[in-house]
Amino acid sequence: MSYTSWAILAMVVYGANAVLLKLALRQVPAEVALAVTNTALVMAGFALVVFRGQSIIAHLNGSLSTVYLGLACVTLTVGVVAFYTALSRGPASVVVPIFAMNFAVASLLGIVFLGEGMTVSRVVGLLLAIGSIILLTR
Repeated sequence: MSYTSWAILAMVVYGANAVLLKLALRQVPAEVALAVTNTALVMAGFALVVFRGQSIIAHLNGSLSTVYLGLACVTLTVGVVAFYTALSRGPASVVVPIFAMNFAVASLLGIVFLGEGMTVSRVVGLLLAIGSIILLTR
C-alpha cells in the first residue's frame, strides 16, 4: 500500500477509535483505558518488529535519531494522556476535532524544521482547517 493509503486507513480507524474510546470512558477511567489500549499497541509493535525481522537494540545506538525517538516518546505520551483525559471529560464532537488539529501543528513544524515546502494551497488548507475547528467546537 502507498503511504496515502496507510494515512487514509489511519484516519478512518483512528476516527472510529475515538468514538469507541468515548463509549468505553463512560464506565472505564481514562488511566485504565490508557493502560489497556497502549498495552495492545505495544504488543502489536513488538509483533511487527519480530515479523519483519528488525532489531530494536540495533537501532538504539545513541545516535541523534535515538534522541529524537526518545523525545517522540515523551511528546506522544503527553499527547495521548491529554487526549484520553480530555475525551473522558468532554464531548467527542469537540475534543476529537481539536485533537485532530495535530496535523496542522505537524505541517507547520515540518515546514519550519524539516524544510518542507510552503505553498499557497497548504496555507489555505491550514486556514480552512483552523476555521473548521472553530465551527465544529461552537
